Amino acid sequence: MINTFHTAYNPPPVPPRAGYSRPQPPGNTPLVKFLSVMLLLLIILTFGGFLYLFQKLNVHQEKYNEDMAILQRLQGSEATEKVARLTGAASFKGPAAHMILQNEHTAKSTGERLSNKLHWDLDHSFLQDVRLSSTRDTLTIQYPGIYFIYSQVTFSKHSDSALKQAIKSKVPQERKKEDKEILRSFCSLNTNNSHLCTASLSGVFRLKKDQQLYVTVTNTSLVNRDSCSFGLFKLQ
Repeated sequence: MINTFHTAYNPPPVPPRAGYSRPQPPGNTPLVKFLSVMLLLLIILTFGGFLYLFQKLNVHQEKYNEDMAILQRLQGSEATEKVARLTGAASFKGPAAHMILQNEHTAKSTGERLSNKLHWDLDHSFLQDVRLSSTRDTLTIQYPGIYFIYSQVTFSKHSDSALKQAIKSKVPQERKKEDKEILRSFCSLNTNNSHLCTASLSGVFRLKKDQQLYVTVTNTSLVNRDSCSFGLFKLQ
């Protein structure tokens, strides 16, 4: 007998068979999950790399700015020094001269015995912006300013007169008949128990351009040449 019954409702679903499992959607497979995790790690690493490079660039930029500032200051100081050299103004601060006495042989050849001025060994001395005369006994100031002046002379032979050293100054523009004694000191040598005595002196003076300085002693033949010095230090 043929069923001719018709209805508007859909037939009920077919019940699943025993042992059948519904297939998983493609988006839930382990491979897709692994790729998603790897993509997230790649994004994090890329962001971290850009952040690290940005910080490094900032550090290098700051160092570059500091180096440029130092370079500009150095260039400015060099320009100032060049201007000072042209105008005769003060160009530096620090040691200007430290003179070492000539040895006995050189002193005889330069005629030091004929005067009471000490002669200095240019090869073993230090000079900066100060000239030593051709006779090796006088320093000439090239740049005016305030200088600390010092001298030390050791005597090793007794004398009937006082053992004295002095620093004298001469300003060519003033044309005075006698040079001015700006510092002096004395020491005594006891013939019974002393073999050496040292006279030291120091002072601060404002020196002019082309002002000349030299050291005199009682007698150059009485000087111990191993421990004598004369120097300048520019304060401003």
